[in-house]
Amino acid sequence: GVLMKMTLDPAQYQELVESKAALARHGVVIIRSVEYDLEPAIMSAAKNSIYSSPAILNEMADEELDLFMEDLRKVAMKSASELRELYIRLIAQLGTEYLGDLVKELDGIEKLFTWDRISKSVEPVNKKLKKMGFEPVRLHSAEDVSEALALQLDGKWPEEFKEFRRLAGEAAKRLEDEDAKRARSTRKKGPSGKKPAKKKTGTAPRKKKGTGKKE
Repeated sequence: GVLMKMTLDPAQYQELVESKAALARHGVVIIRSVEYDLEPAIMSAAKNSIYSSPAILNEMADEELDLFMEDLRKVAMKSASELRELYIRLIAQLGTEYLGDLVKELDGIEKLFTWDRISKSVEPVNKKLKKMGFEPVRLHSAEDVSEALALQLDGKWPEEFKEFRRLAGEAAKRLEDEDAKRARSTRKKGPSGKKPAKKKTGTAPRKKKGTGKKE
């Protein structure tokens, strides 16, 4: 924003803008992996679970198995899609001009862009598997989804996030200090921006009241 650019010194502003852009780029890589690689990874683990239980499998007709697999795929796709939408919203938050508010949200964002959160995407599929008697599945690491995701979560994303948090925190503090200075200056000058006029100590003469009668 214009105010932010005017308040921060040029080097500080440029650093913040570049860090925000870099973090967003890393976020996009994570989002793409969630979009394209997460559902196939979940389904691969689900198939392993199903085919490792031949006793249950033999009791299912081919059509029943096909319907079940299709149902699992829909659930896996929905889970991946919901996570993708969440990540898109979080990345969009980085663009806010309200840095103070954003800094308060960073802890929450950091906890959501983690393997722990992504691995929870299997839970809706596990409910379906357990209902049919199959073993629940688990994705063990980001590499189970994609190499690109592992590269982000194991280093690139947290490093860039740490740098952005530092820069955003410093910038938010600077903006807060400038706001406080402006507020103090306004209080001294009064709402119009001028120094308050001195009050007159004398009392103004009262106007004579008319009789209200027409002459």
